[in-house]
Formats: sequence, C-alpha cells, structure tokens
Amino acid sequence: MSGRGLGSAAAGMLLAASMVAVPAAAQRAGTRGVQLLVRPHVGDTLQLHVEQAVHVSGRRVDGPQSTVPPLLQGKRGASPAPDYGPRAGRAKTRVSHVQLYAHSLVEASDLTETTLLATTDSIVMWSGTTGDAVRPVRLPVQEGSRYVRVTVTPDGAMRVRDPASADATLGATLASVPGLLPTGAVRAGSTWQREMRLPSLPLGSYRADGVVQARLRLDSLSRGGRHAYISLVGVLRRDGAARELPPGTRVITAGTLRGTMVVDRSRAWITDARTVMDVQSEVAPGPAGTSRPMLLDIRIEQQVRVH
Repeated sequence: MSGRGLGSAAAGMLLAASMVAVPAAAQRAGTRGVQLLVRPHVGDTLQLHVEQAVHVSGRRVDGPQSTVPPLLQGKRGASPAPDYGPRAGRAKTRVSHVQLYAHSLVEASDLTETTLLATTDSIVMWSGTTGDAVRPVRLPVQEGSRYVRVTVTPDGAMRVRDPASADATLGATLASVPGLLPTGAVRAGSTWQREMRLPSLPLGSYRADGVVQARLRLDSLSRGGRHAYISLVGVLRRDGAARELPPGTRVITAGTLRGTMVVDRSRAWITDARTVMDVQSEVAPGPAGTSRPMLLDIRIEQQVRVH
C-alpha cells in the first residue's frame, strides 16, 4: 500500500459544491458516523493484485559510534538531494519487485470472522540495480501450495489457518495484514491509532523489523457513503541487538509510513491500499568491532487492489 493537495480557493469551491450535491441521507450518515467493516458476502470472488517494490542501498558511515538515523529528525540539510534516505546513492540501489495475482472465494462469514479460500494464480518478479533492464521472471507455483485458507476479522486483520501448506509468497502477504479499521462508528475527520508489526525483511546478514505506530483518519465518504477514503501516517523505531550478528552489535532502525485505503462499504472489503515506507537501519559493531557502522536505506512501496 499518497500526498494530494489543492489550492485553498479551489478546495473551498469543491467543498461548497459537494455539500450542495450530496444527498441528505449521505449527510445524515456522515453526521452520525458510519461503521467500517470487512465482511464480504458468502459466494463472492475477490480478485487480488499485489505489487511490492523494495529499494535497498547501503554505505559505511563515519565515526565508531551508532547514532539515531536522521529520518525522523527532519535534518534534510541545504542540499536538494540529501545523503541519506531512499534518494541516497540511487545509482547503487538494489531493487526487488514482485507482482502477485490471486483470487479468493468467500466460503463462510458470521459476526466474528470471514473464511476465504485464496488461490495463487501467478507470481512475477525481477530484481537488479537502478537503471538495469527489466527482465521479469514468472515463478512456478506448485499445485499443492497454490491454495491457502484465511480467516479475516471485521477490522481487516488476516490469519492463515495452515501456514505450512500455503504458498510462501501469498501466505506471507496475507498473514502480515493487520487490523486497521476502527471498532466503532466514525465520522469524516475521525482519527484512531493502530500498532502494525513490520514484516521481517532479510537484508544481507541480518533482518530488519520493528513496530509501526500508525495514526489513521477517515478523510471523506463518497456520494451516498459507499466508499470510505482513509489516510494513514506512522513512525517506526527499533533499537536493540540482532541475533544474526556478532555479540554486542547494535541495530537502530527508524522510519516513516504513509498511505491511503479505500473501503467499499457495499462489498464490505478494502478494495485499494497503497503504502510507502522509508526505513533507515544502522548496524554498529560491538566494543570489539573494528569496522565502521553500516547504514542501510530502505524504501518499501506496496499497492494492493481488489476487483
């Protein structure tokens, strides 16, 4: 799974026009609040398209001591292209791109959860450094691991029932979906907090992970209230040791997250989710280490669409 803006005058004109055009029923729904639920109808088929790109670049930094990455400090400097973040060393950035196509049949649903049978249709991926020619490769999907059964709660959280038999890519994708929707009725402008665990990413000799503290906001409802438009922003912080690295090695991770979601209230499903996460991880050697700290800049872009 971002930024949108209009001039203040144009925004005011659009807002005034929309208030005149919105039916009275939709205005009343927006006033008293609406419930945002994931509870699709039994028998429905959901066509899923997941696209994810991971950009990684690394470099040594000066000084023997680990420092908090500047991503969260707003220290952009005077240069139009700062020497940190996803724009640093873009020519040497390693990019991994995955596209996954799947479909899900809604098998059962009640007030507490919905059961889906998800089927992987195809997986295409490519990787290389920035500027390389794109050479997509279609990955084989074994028949025995093509299917995975998933349960979904009304807030959107997903859980794979049998991870051992699931296709690794689809199972990992669905199992990492947290519950982001509010538990009660909300109105346009309402905000709520959620905690999201970042899926562990293998980066060289260690794994980058952490927890994102996210704030979500119901920005608006479409005419008639069928579609709900949600934005989210969040921060990631992690400071500790990594088991994969020598004793005493310290890993500091910081990052920012922003994104949007669209909830189709008629289908009771999140039909579009787009996120961009910028992460900076610094790996500092222990007291006995002689090497300089390594700084990794990571950008994760994900888009999930359901038809």
